[in-house]
Amino acid sequence: MRVFPFLASAMLSISSANAGDRGSADVCCNALNRDYLLKGKVYFPGTPAYEARLNTYFDANAAQRAWCMVLPKSTRDASRVMRTLSKYKCPFGIKSGGHGTFKLSNAVKDGVTIDLGFMNGTTYYPERGVVGIEPAAKSAPAYEALEKYGVTVTGGRVGPVGLGGFVSGGGISFHAGAHGWACDNVENFEVVLANGKVINANEHEHSDLWRVMRGGSGNFGLITRLDMKAIKFANPAEPHIFGGLVAYDLSKGKEVADAYINFAENIHNDPYSSVVIWWYYNRDAGEMVLVACLDNSANQVNPPAMKEFLSIDGIVSNTLRSATMGNITRELAGDDGFYNIWFPSNFKNDPRIISYAQEKHEELIQALEAVVSAGEFLSTQCQFQPVSKTVVDHSNNNNVMGLESHVADGPGILFLMYVTVGTAADEAVALPLVRAYHEDLNHYASSLGINWNWIYLDYANLEQDPISTFGEDNIRKMKKASVKYDPDGVFQKLRGSGFKIPT
Repeated sequence: MRVFPFLASAMLSISSANAGDRGSADVCCNALNRDYLLKGKVYFPGTPAYEARLNTYFDANAAQRAWCMVLPKSTRDASRVMRTLSKYKCPFGIKSGGHGTFKLSNAVKDGVTIDLGFMNGTTYYPERGVVGIEPAAKSAPAYEALEKYGVTVTGGRVGPVGLGGFVSGGGISFHAGAHGWACDNVENFEVVLANGKVINANEHEHSDLWRVMRGGSGNFGLITRLDMKAIKFANPAEPHIFGGLVAYDLSKGKEVADAYINFAENIHNDPYSSVVIWWYYNRDAGEMVLVACLDNSANQVNPPAMKEFLSIDGIVSNTLRSATMGNITRELAGDDGFYNIWFPSNFKNDPRIISYAQEKHEELIQALEAVVSAGEFLSTQCQFQPVSKTVVDHSNNNNVMGLESHVADGPGILFLMYVTVGTAADEAVALPLVRAYHEDLNHYASSLGINWNWIYLDYANLEQDPISTFGEDNIRKMKKASVKYDPDGVFQKLRGSGFKIPT
């Protein structure tokens, strides 16, 4: 089932022979290739190495054919990359783990793609209680590298998810209730600024940058290392959590939804347990399934918080077990190379929105079946997960996601409509239908007075503007930091991937 310190380079004036113009493919790629430190690390179209890297993206649309790709292997390399791109005013995109879900999520066509794929190490520093993670480290391998130390980090719940983009965009993990968003667990960012200077941003130095990078995505510099809080397992000698997937007969939808609503209202009673529910349709299987992903990061077997879910008559399968996080998260891994359409929203915790979303989901499936090419892949997922004050309070107002006012009145639902098709042509005909579904759902939520009008950046569609929903004060902080650390606006004007700070 597809489910889902070591360099301080000199300052460099950002200028070029053709001031005011953007660099061309020849100028930019050749300039990178001439740098002796980057020899062999610049890949050109048509070469086996270039073509192979195009196969490392989760989403087929995200695998853009850039002018060239540059693959730094160290912070020193990354510094040289940014100095060169800034000097010659080269458009660029940034790829960490490559798990983006839209065309410009982590690569560009008209420009240079900085592919951080070789910077994927995970290192535990027990004397400091932190884990140093390079940006392209993926969740499951990172967890597995840490098992022997009896610690983990707030990484993704899906094994292949890369940590650079995931963490800087917020990051929901199995440890959210007990430790907050993944970005709230970053004690230090090592970041390469546009001029190539390498700095550390943390609570004690460059703290203004540290705060806005927690949830502010790739707007300020190139992240080359995240120093994250090491979380000890309940029993370090047995680095396990309890979790898995429970599937239900479709007739039990209301009971599962009610259990979900009650769980969300009572998260404060058990911050170690988490839940995501979804209705999943797969054309190949010819049926829909209803699934609850239940997990307890303290490795408590069948905790009270799961009782209502496990008491429902109509469970058709159950994979709950005590296992490593690598094992648990690999169960949720999907396949690469498809075309994915994601549209998230956030609502107050209300059973009416779950009922309406699923009712309209069934209509959406019928509409998609009518336009998606016969014999081609089609799947849909109507997904719900709670966002609570328990989770948000861990930030201590040290991120820019702007959720404090929303959760003050109670928990919310992070909703995601997730449609996957097999071809670009099918994506083109499916997108308007999914967009219309999403607009209708938001209109309905607004009519009930339960629409948060907040967008989770890590799930956002290219058509959405998540940072604009973070609140005026947070946007002001981001703009101020951008002017201070990137005075020429390189990451706003030349970076073609990801979401920008609203102007």
